[in-house]
Amino acid sequence: MRLAEKVALITGGSRGIGRAVALAFAREGARIAILGVSDEEALARVAQEIAAIGRSVLTLRADVRQRTEVDTAVRRVLDRWGRVDILVNNAGVLHPCRLEEISEAQWQDTLAVHLTGTFHCTQAVVPSMKTQGSGKIINVAAPSALRGSFGVADYAAAKGGIIAFTRNAASELKPYNIQVNCISPVAETRMTQALFAFRRQHLGEPLATFGHAKLVEPDAVAPVFVFFACADSDYVTGQVLAVDGGLTA
Repeated sequence: MRLAEKVALITGGSRGIGRAVALAFAREGARIAILGVSDEEALARVAQEIAAIGRSVLTLRADVRQRTEVDTAVRRVLDRWGRVDILVNNAGVLHPCRLEEISEAQWQDTLAVHLTGTFHCTQAVVPSMKTQGSGKIINVAAPSALRGSFGVADYAAAKGGIIAFTRNAASELKPYNIQVNCISPVAETRMTQALFAFRRQHLGEPLATFGHAKLVEPDAVAPVFVFFACADSDYVTGQVLAVDGGLTA
């Protein structure tokens, strides 16, 4: 198993890609901390699935927009297992909206969840990763950060910021054997369903249209997260890998 006894903290881990990644890491032997902000039932369900695999699991409620809550969550992981080997910054929101209709509040909230949340969680785990002399940080971008897309200007801006943050963090943390990479995935989730509905309403696109990319279940993108979390990627840092069925090809 490629992640035997590693400790992984996954934000937005209660459903979609986060859930798939948590289960994939557990199957590879990792101990899992899943963080969510609102849906306790969903967190509990994923925890049961992880426990059924035979792995240790810790559920955490925290809002990644709030630094004090993030710090408390990370301390709980450190108190439980003494280390954080892998951080997956997956928490996100999506509110499809025409550019001219994005409110100031929506703009600020989208950036806070995605970009500031990624910053908060990364900064919170770096001291312990430096102390242990290793770490893997995996951020999550989106195709809209790399190509134009209708109805997601705030989301795309936040994801573009995550890409820039990834490259700068990777450069700064190289001396400490901490690899920071970014995955830009597309999968069938509540977010893509909301985007499809919006695009169908405003552009007349059929439900399953996402460029010419074939949508897959979240489980199909999880192996790429495993690669960036395990020793196979020790010589890879500061990179952005699109896992999108060729959407950005």
